[in-house]
Amino acid sequence: MRSIKLQIAFSMWLLAIVASGCKQETLNKPLTNNTTPPGVVSNVQVENKNGLSVLTYALPGDDDLFYVRAVYETTPGKSREVIASRYSNTLTVDGFGDTKEHEVKLYAVNSSEKASAPVSVTVKPLTPPYILAFNSLKVTATFGGFNIAVDNPTKDNLAIVPLVDTANNGQFVQPKGMDNIYSNSVAIKASVRGQPAIARKYAFFVRDRFLNLSDTLFLNLTPFYEEQFSKLDWSPYVLPGDATNLYSYTDLTKIYDGNFTGGWPNCLFTVESAGSPQMVTLDLGKQRVFSRFIMNPFLEIGNVYYVRGNLRDFEIYGSNSPNVNGALDASWTKLLTCNVVKPSGSPSGTETAADFKYGNDGWGFDFPAGVSPYRYLRIRSLRNWTGSYFMSISELTLFGK
Repeated sequence: MRSIKLQIAFSMWLLAIVASGCKQETLNKPLTNNTTPPGVVSNVQVENKNGLSVLTYALPGDDDLFYVRAVYETTPGKSREVIASRYSNTLTVDGFGDTKEHEVKLYAVNSSEKASAPVSVTVKPLTPPYILAFNSLKVTATFGGFNIAVDNPTKDNLAIVPLVDTANNGQFVQPKGMDNIYSNSVAIKASVRGQPAIARKYAFFVRDRFLNLSDTLFLNLTPFYEEQFSKLDWSPYVLPGDATNLYSYTDLTKIYDGNFTGGWPNCLFTVESAGSPQMVTLDLGKQRVFSRFIMNPFLEIGNVYYVRGNLRDFEIYGSNSPNVNGALDASWTKLLTCNVVKPSGSPSGTETAADFKYGNDGWGFDFPAGVSPYRYLRIRSLRNWTGSYFMSISELTLFGK
């Protein structure tokens, strides 16, 4: 037994000696040492696109070709390198902030990191996506802030940066709560809230992932006054024909209990066998002028929102003296038709990070300006994410005055 232990100890000692002799620089060296540079790429073709250019070329015939490297400047003094595998004859050079001509040098590199002589080609990218976005930028005042709309036809990763001159001294800052808007959606739409209902100077610009910055849009805006309504005096106002709850504990009170977690059973959930549009009715306790609302959908298993009974197309009605027979008649006024659109536009069953954030933050909709005050609110489901009519809602929050 003792001899076995001694053999094991000796083996471990020997292994430690061998391991300590392996230097890091040896491990990182190429396995071969071919000092002969490879041949050059040839027959380079250029396809210019928005903010980038696609290069297609013929590879040299060297057996140990490793990759092709492109070296260029996106703007004067700002260099960038892009590489493409030897298994591809296409390389994309991107990050350009203008539509000027740029020289790109292409190197073929072998497995010993020996580069060929450069082959120069000139590219002239089309208008960068961040400039296209800025040219379409529209900002309008709304309740508690402003709405931003931007076209992003190339689906680039963009940031819209809002700033405000809080001290009216020409210094624009980004106070707490006024966050950048990040998106790669083809149509970027967002609202910034929490702004006082006073005239102030605002500034907006667009930035891409390469830190290219657009010009700045300066606007004088006066957000409309609003406040978040208390839910303490809300109650169900069940009328004939209103939706039947799936369980007694998935009733209408769940949408104003302040629980935004979205999981079961903290939600309104109606029977799934509903064969026609479904409605639920709320008594808000007193008349209110609505500016907007946020609807938090039910968080399904798998952390997904665009499924099952979560509303996709629905209507909002207001009334001060609803017909007690439950009819959706002249005693009700339709205030909004709402359509929930996934930011990514992806098909059913696919949800991106942007889709999840939109669902997690809550689906927000603005009421038209000049809406009369109402005490009773009705939600009518036209279509959920399975194409039927049953409904699930985790929380409803109303704003106005």
